[in-house]
Amino acid sequence: MHKFIDNIVAFSLKNKFFIFFCTAIAVIAGAVSFKHTPIDAFPDVTNTKVTIITQWPGRSAEEVEKFITIPVEIAMNPVQKKTDIRSTTLFGLSVINVMFEDRVDDFTARQQVYNLLNDADLPDGVTPEVQPLYGPTGEIFRYTLRSDKRSVRELKTIQDWVIERNLRSVSGVADIVSFGGEVKTFEVSVNPHQLINYGITSLELYDAIAKSNINVGGDVITKSSQAYVVRGIGLINDLDELRNIVVKNINGTPILVKNLADVHESCLPRLGQVGRMDENDVVQGIVVMRKGENPGEVIANLKDKIEDLNQNVLPKDVKIVAFYDREDLVNLAVKTVTHNLIEGILLVTFIVLIFMADWRTTVIVAVVIPLALLFAFICLRVMGMSANLLSMGAIDFGIIIDGAVVMVEGVFVALDKKAREVGMPAFNVMSKMGLIRHTAKDKAKAVFFSKLIIITALIPIFSFQKVEGKMFSPLAYTLGFALLGALIFTLTLVPVMSSMLLKKNVREKNNRFVHFINVKCSALFDLFYAHRKLTIGMATVIAGVGLWLFSFLGTEFLPQLNEGSIYIRATLPQSISLDESVTLANKMRKKLLTFPEVRQVLSQTGRPNDGTDATGFYNIEFHVDIYPEKEWESKLTKLELIDKMQDDLSIYPGIDFNFSQPITDNVEEAASGVKGSIAVKVFGKDLYESEKYAVQIEKILGTVQGIEDLGVIRNIGQPELRIELNERQLARYGVAKEDMQSIIEMAIGGKSASLLYEDERKFNIMVRYSEQFRQNEEEIGKILVPAMDGTMVPIKELADITTITGPLLIFRDNHARFCAVKFSVRGRDMGTAVAEAQKKVNASVHLPAGYSLKWTGDFENQQRATKRLAQVVPISIAIIFIILFILFSNARDAGLVLLNVPFAAVGGIVALLITQFNFSISAGIGFIALFGICIQNGVIMISDIKANLKLGSPLEKATKEGVRSRIRPVIMTAAMAAIGLMPAAMSHGIGSESQRPLAIVIIGGLIGATFFALFVFPLIVEVVYERMLYDKNGKLLLSLIHI
Repeated sequence: MHKFIDNIVAFSLKNKFFIFFCTAIAVIAGAVSFKHTPIDAFPDVTNTKVTIITQWPGRSAEEVEKFITIPVEIAMNPVQKKTDIRSTTLFGLSVINVMFEDRVDDFTARQQVYNLLNDADLPDGVTPEVQPLYGPTGEIFRYTLRSDKRSVRELKTIQDWVIERNLRSVSGVADIVSFGGEVKTFEVSVNPHQLINYGITSLELYDAIAKSNINVGGDVITKSSQAYVVRGIGLINDLDELRNIVVKNINGTPILVKNLADVHESCLPRLGQVGRMDENDVVQGIVVMRKGENPGEVIANLKDKIEDLNQNVLPKDVKIVAFYDREDLVNLAVKTVTHNLIEGILLVTFIVLIFMADWRTTVIVAVVIPLALLFAFICLRVMGMSANLLSMGAIDFGIIIDGAVVMVEGVFVALDKKAREVGMPAFNVMSKMGLIRHTAKDKAKAVFFSKLIIITALIPIFSFQKVEGKMFSPLAYTLGFALLGALIFTLTLVPVMSSMLLKKNVREKNNRFVHFINVKCSALFDLFYAHRKLTIGMATVIAGVGLWLFSFLGTEFLPQLNEGSIYIRATLPQSISLDESVTLANKMRKKLLTFPEVRQVLSQTGRPNDGTDATGFYNIEFHVDIYPEKEWESKLTKLELIDKMQDDLSIYPGIDFNFSQPITDNVEEAASGVKGSIAVKVFGKDLYESEKYAVQIEKILGTVQGIEDLGVIRNIGQPELRIELNERQLARYGVAKEDMQSIIEMAIGGKSASLLYEDERKFNIMVRYSEQFRQNEEEIGKILVPAMDGTMVPIKELADITTITGPLLIFRDNHARFCAVKFSVRGRDMGTAVAEAQKKVNASVHLPAGYSLKWTGDFENQQRATKRLAQVVPISIAIIFIILFILFSNARDAGLVLLNVPFAAVGGIVALLITQFNFSISAGIGFIALFGICIQNGVIMISDIKANLKLGSPLEKATKEGVRSRIRPVIMTAAMAAIGLMPAAMSHGIGSESQRPLAIVIIGGLIGATFFALFVFPLIVEVVYERMLYDKNGKLLLSLIHI
């Protein structure tokens, strides 16, 4: 190993041109990779999942569950490597999510689902669809359509037939979700009195329309040596033709559709409505990006396409108006990171300049920074990974270049010593290659092993699973690659540049600043040296107390990222109608617009027509776009603004509000399976029973401090009008059950008889009774059904018509129904809040057999991640020990070096307590990186003391000399690492929330570790060596030094 490192340095010094050539190639490759690496604000943290959406309009939740959800769930059972099957069923819609394990690629997962979907036994005319490939962070663009002339029905038609097709063709777009507007249809509104007058049943009318809208082909005939294609054309082209269809011929008189019904343009029953600013009814489109695409590129192409549509394709009065654009967030995030990086680079370079006081050495070290970064981008590109705020923001240049600093400093000191020996004029003309090579080799070993140790310390991050794994492994990769790059350049480029730049006049200037630090530190060390036992005792006590303080830290999963907008979800009483819900949404939207911090508001009531969001009229969502916090005149924080909004909205009674952010909201829902960040699920067969327990749990959770956004996600609450057929009556009147059911379906709900084409657009022709004949139980009871002998019988004679309250939503997880209580934690750390809640719930809620409880969401993730950390950190410390053992080839020194770890940890813990941050996964990662750095100091210190002993110095002198020679490099590397992270620790930009705990831990820990390495560690080393290196007479046992 040592030989290998020597050879690298020797080769580089021989082939200088080759090294520069390779560096140039690396720079070009790095720049190209940087340009093409997708940069997103947040990583997509959810696991691979496949969503199956099935619509069955007009059917109740129980029907849909029985005939669609359960058969599809059963069909999905054989899917390999799945973790859960979750489903939500509601009026007319079934949404099933099949969740997969880590590292299952999307293609395999989807292929399995497609193959097995055919096995599901579903009702006729129902086709399940697999949702396009996108994650919860895929929403990149929202727009609404604006026109001063057209109705929402016309706009919706343009959206569906023109805009959606065009935008889907943009590469990287997965789906366009249309929300709001009216779907155009043609309606045949039947008048039952006319049917009775002419003696025609509604089924005959339906059949007549269905059969008379058809074109046929009669093959080819030959006429005067030409072939003519025969076409029988009978397609309905407009409403007049529809009105004139013959239904029946009575005594030679044709009865037409227009004699029995009113034919007009209409729309399907609405599922949702969107309002924007002061417009109460608009058509909205949400553009979703495919997984793994580069948002920057996709949005740029999308905007070009929209520009083209606005200019050339759409009618002059219709415009696409953007509402939300992910690019703003990405740009802001990139700005935050670049800002921190540039500040970090400047500060680090400045420190090197102060300590080394020579521009040449500063340049050599500074060059390594951009090179290491570009190298990291090349590796990311090769691995096909994307960069995001978290992975870029935590890069610490101090850690990356300290190897280069150690190398340059070593060479500089050696050259300076030589110059003093031979005098400057002689030094300037002599060849220094041998000396540089020799010194570089010496230092290369320490640099190589210390970098290896830091990279090893990152191992636990690679082993994370699920959410935290996807969140932080890019960070570990980016940092690992940058360290690797720095190591390569330190072993090759740094010696080459040193040999070229440090040719003449190498002299350590008597730098006042460094001189001052040296004098003060030496004096302090002498003081501690005089009271050795006391110092070591005190240090041990401090370490013990510091580690004990860890139990006072709060825990949370991940700090919230600030996306610069607020997402509010209002949950209304379940049975509310769309009109009432929209009225409330409009009032609340106007109220939110009164806040000066708010730029614009979009409200969504109900659900989109394609069923991608499983919810009903009771659900209103507000996307509140706010100005950047710097521009607020009120000087509120975002949390205070949310509290203020909550107070203002609390005038509406009986409504649950949930405050989140657009991307976070989607991610949380994907993690917990309900619309909330943490959920308690009560599993059990009977929904009424489960809901009772859920309400009980909600009451208990309400007593826990820090639990917010609390609510039971209710399952029951859908009023149903039941028409229960009476078999005996049907038999008595001789009515076929099939006729009865199809009349109920058609007369009340409407049934599509055929399609009417306008160019390439096609619209349903719906047959339905006019509204006045189907608006209440009484009228429905009067609807006539044909018996087999041709007489007509009213429904009320054949069935019992009753109203009851049935299930509105049915949630299932792994084939069992559940009812959930959702909540989130604010103003307190999550770990203790949930622990307290669990204790209270377990004490007072006792579930009967067949019922069970499960806590999911963020909390489940945190438990899993903490458990993982506890397993892996000891393993990585063990690996570090092995590396140290290889380096020193004895266990004694390796063990001594590991003593640096607890002291560094104490510094980090105290820093978190002072800044009042909780211990989250990002803080944990800070600790991991910290252990790698603090060990480096120990390695270099022990190597120096041993080198002095080898030269024959007595132990005391060897120790003191070792400390004196190391003061500058130790303080310099620590200052670089700490100050390089200062901008991240101080920043408040978007995305800084996840960098700050990490930076604070490293800075605090470094202060502790540096102090220990300089003043306490050498004393411990000396005490240990005294026992082991001397015999009873106080003579040095030389045989032991070389170990």
